Amino acid sequence: MSGFLLWWWRDASAAEPTAGAPDGRFAPGVVRAAVARLTPRGPEGQRVVRTADALAIHTAFTDAVGAEDDLPLERDDLLLAADLRLDDRAQLRAHLRAAGRVLPTEATDAALCHAALRLWGTAAAQRLIGDFAFAALDRRTRSLVAARGTFGVKPLFVAETTSFVAVSNDLDALLALPGVDDQPDEQALAEFLRTGSILDPWRTARRGVRRVPPSHQWVWRGDAPRAESRHWEFPDPAPRLGGSDAEVLEEFRALLASAVVDRLRAPRATIQLSGGIDSPTIAATARRHCAHVALSALTVSHERLVADDERKWAEQVARHLAIPQRVAFLEADGLLAHCDDASLRTPEPVADPELAQWRQRARELAAEAPVTIDGEDGDALLAPPDLLTLVRSRPIGETLHAWRAYRARTGRRPWIGVREFTGRGVASRRGDWAAPRWMLPELRARYGEGMPSEPARHRLRPLAARAHQQPVWETLFAIDDPSVTGAPLTVVLPLLDARLFAFVFALPPIPWCQEKHLLRRVMEGALPPAVLSRPKTPVTGALEAGMSAWRARGGPARALAHPMDHLVDVPAWRRALEETEDPSEMLAAWRVFEVARWLAQPEAARA
Repeated sequence: MSGFLLWWWRDASAAEPTAGAPDGRFAPGVVRAAVARLTPRGPEGQRVVRTADALAIHTAFTDAVGAEDDLPLERDDLLLAADLRLDDRAQLRAHLRAAGRVLPTEATDAALCHAALRLWGTAAAQRLIGDFAFAALDRRTRSLVAARGTFGVKPLFVAETTSFVAVSNDLDALLALPGVDDQPDEQALAEFLRTGSILDPWRTARRGVRRVPPSHQWVWRGDAPRAESRHWEFPDPAPRLGGSDAEVLEEFRALLASAVVDRLRAPRATIQLSGGIDSPTIAATARRHCAHVALSALTVSHERLVADDERKWAEQVARHLAIPQRVAFLEADGLLAHCDDASLRTPEPVADPELAQWRQRARELAAEAPVTIDGEDGDALLAPPDLLTLVRSRPIGETLHAWRAYRARTGRRPWIGVREFTGRGVASRRGDWAAPRWMLPELRARYGEGMPSEPARHRLRPLAARAHQQPVWETLFAIDDPSVTGAPLTVVLPLLDARLFAFVFALPPIPWCQEKHLLRRVMEGALPPAVLSRPKTPVTGALEAGMSAWRARGGPARALAHPMDHLVDVPAWRRALEETEDPSEMLAAWRVFEVARWLAQPEAARA
């Protein structure tokens, strides 16, 4: 995690110093305002680099040792600004060496990225994997590239005017620049009220700022229009045929170890530990392969709201792995508490009624370590394909044999997606995107009520690929971002690793992708048997309990921080708050409070 901004005046003469403005368009007050916005992402110091037509800012935070020590990096007429952590650096060095660029083993991630950009230009991002967001200006060719990592864990925003292009990982930093339209984007707010996410992958809540989608890059060349491309696709490997179970498990352990080690490059880390299988798998891998990292755990319990034994299971894992652990208890009175904080500013509305409690946990985690591990999302990584996909992509004989073996071993039929196959799943998903009754009719007519555009169907793992391209991921990443938590804390997700996807997508889905069979087998001997055999057990009733407590405190009569009549039929919305028993409808209704808070929040700093 760090903060960065690269600001490029496409018309170089517009940035030349004049008697009235010795810094050209890079006015000191504007630069100070941008640095102030970036400082929460990098509280350890800042560095500013100026050229005749560009300015780069980097605010430092050491969450990955050896990643960003030399940013912003200006060399060979190439200026790089980034929030950067690369995976598989040895492989990247080998590619560079084969092309004649030899870098020492201690070269930073920034130096590796810079060398790749100088060697391969706009094709460099295709050689990178990891969590990154960068902007690079090639002053020889007058071209700027902005690229975002494979899954979009790190944000990347762009402000483009008739005179300049600016790229940053902080939306508010771009609002500090002259001429950037900071007015709310009505369509974005309508989509947020309807779904809890902004559905267009490039849209933000501010009209003058756009978002680079995950695994995409945008390129500007001279005065030509922006070009867009995708630099990473979900893998389509040849099916793995034959081989023993032991070989599969050994290879997956090695890849998982690489995913964890690459993300734990700080002396201390925490893990958000549940009693399921995903986060315990990562915790066990970290204990085995990252002995240099002081690891502690935090478990969130709902037991003060509903019956919940998650704490018991997580404590069993922590004891088994000898990891220090503490427990945070969710409280009903924390719902919407962040809306009472008049000083709170977030770049966009946040779809989390428990945001105040998460902000407190994030501050506590940050006090322990600069990095925390999140176990998302084994469910999506190991989502098995439906029957039609199996028939098209795997040998029929293999599938029949695996079916029989799985049925004989477990007494259950493997999942083959009959509901998806018949089309009922599509109808159900369409209903999930319906607008609430209280949204203004003209707003629904203007922006529609359809589903977001579906990604192309993946040949091998359509459910896994689709799950990772849903708008909700931007919402999840935003909630973890320092601009929302207010804490210098980097959240890493080892299961979002391109190498794991390439491996898993080649495996026979039966049995490896049934009920997380792969994780359960790979952790035999490393986690307690009872944890390995525990079925997926979601917590139920917590939101309903929270709804009841919120109503008992007079929540439906709560005042709005900002008028909402231009978006919402307020009387109809109030009735929904008082009457609905559907948790999803209540979550949608609570989003009105959040948009009102966001509209009323303090303005971003400008020069």
